Amino acid sequence: MRNKLIIIMVLFIALIATSCQKEFLDTKPANTISNAQLAENPAALQAIINGIYANLRTYAIGGNTGHIDYGLRGVMAGLDMMSHDNTLSVFHWYGFFYNYDARVQTSSRTRIIWNTYYTQVAEANSVINAIDPATADPAAKALLGQALALRALFTFNTARIYAHTYLGHEGDLCIPMPNGKSFEGKARASVGDVYAQIKADLEAAVPLLEGFSRSTKQEVNQAVSQAFLARVYLEMGEWSKAAEMASAARAGMAPMSAAEWLSGFSDINQSECMWGADIDGESSTIFASFFSHFDNTNNGYAGVLGVYKLIDAKLYSQIPDSDIRKSAFVSPDSANPTYPQLPAYSNIKFRDPSFFEGDYIYLRVAEMYLIEAEAKARSGDASGAAQVLFDLVSTKDPAYTLSTATGDDLIEEIYLQRRIELWGEGHAWYDLKRLKKPLERDYAGTNHASFGLFNLPAEDNKFRFQIPEDELNANDAISAAEQNPN
Repeated sequence: MRNKLIIIMVLFIALIATSCQKEFLDTKPANTISNAQLAENPAALQAIINGIYANLRTYAIGGNTGHIDYGLRGVMAGLDMMSHDNTLSVFHWYGFFYNYDARVQTSSRTRIIWNTYYTQVAEANSVINAIDPATADPAAKALLGQALALRALFTFNTARIYAHTYLGHEGDLCIPMPNGKSFEGKARASVGDVYAQIKADLEAAVPLLEGFSRSTKQEVNQAVSQAFLARVYLEMGEWSKAAEMASAARAGMAPMSAAEWLSGFSDINQSECMWGADIDGESSTIFASFFSHFDNTNNGYAGVLGVYKLIDAKLYSQIPDSDIRKSAFVSPDSANPTYPQLPAYSNIKFRDPSFFEGDYIYLRVAEMYLIEAEAKARSGDASGAAQVLFDLVSTKDPAYTLSTATGDDLIEEIYLQRRIELWGEGHAWYDLKRLKKPLERDYAGTNHASFGLFNLPAEDNKFRFQIPEDELNANDAISAAEQNPN
């Protein structure tokens, strides 16, 4: 069976290697219908929104035929490999993220990210430009709310990748403003101006989505837009708003049980999933997929070729033995009886029992608990923060007690729980940047691979991706002098 799967992989790689690859960035909407025509055709607007959701799980959406180009989950995974919480066992796919070569302007990886986000921003803009913001039509309001929330998310993610965090860098160069008013090349706007648009988009989206009942978790509803806004408020240091919005986003939803947490994170119907992608036989991208790379037990690159994704040894050591989340990783003291082939620290958090039809979970309720706890702690509400944290962590660790920490100690405790709870879910590198923390991989007892064994000081230039070379060549409004340092 193993040999058969390897043969299938080789044939699949050979097939996609012959397909076409985009040569230039495409930031214009794919449709050629005018705004007036779109405004008169709600079905066309709905089709564009549906197309965005589909694109987020589509192979080669970033303009590359490599097996790391499979949409939003692929970008999230690549950035996680740039943190110190994730370890790569051998140099393979995601190796260039792990060793930070993905960030240089000539890398196809930086182009994948830029293309993935900017092309979807362009599609969202075509919906935004076609709908009167004062519309009273419920269907039109729902479409506009989704488009604004999606544009804000894509812009926010791009800004966090190509610039430093917001606080302390408001006047720095960020990204070209993707506001859809013109599709000509634009200069880099300031961090402050870009974040102002992101916040405005989401603050408009939240009320527009009130009363919208989605048919699937693949769609953005009001709770999801509130979650996006909670992230932005946290990044911008608006603590009380972040706590309030995170609480609103998670209203009526509780943390998963310990058993559900250990079930593999491959089902969009899990109780904590707020937003994701439903993958089936038609939408599966087979080996170019998240579970191919991160499920060490499955038949993809990780499970068959041994490109294992591991947890950082230092982080693993900080998880109490009473915490069931520790069992999501192979102990360095004994082999896992179910998966004896896996090396120490291998993750078994992500498991897809199907043939690459595991769903993608983009957003979970747990993140909202953690945002609310951190925001309350930073606002001086230590007891409120501790209670929210306890409500989350005690469902996984029966020995966990209500924290009595305050100030920076409480914030660090919340950060540790973020690292444990959200491991592999696309937050670790963003948090290093947001919290202005160093990258620490080279330490006594490390399990990081030699090709990624280095440390970086907080806010090092390498924490910013360079703008893709194709964009510099095509956009005269960005000079070479304005490129992020190498």
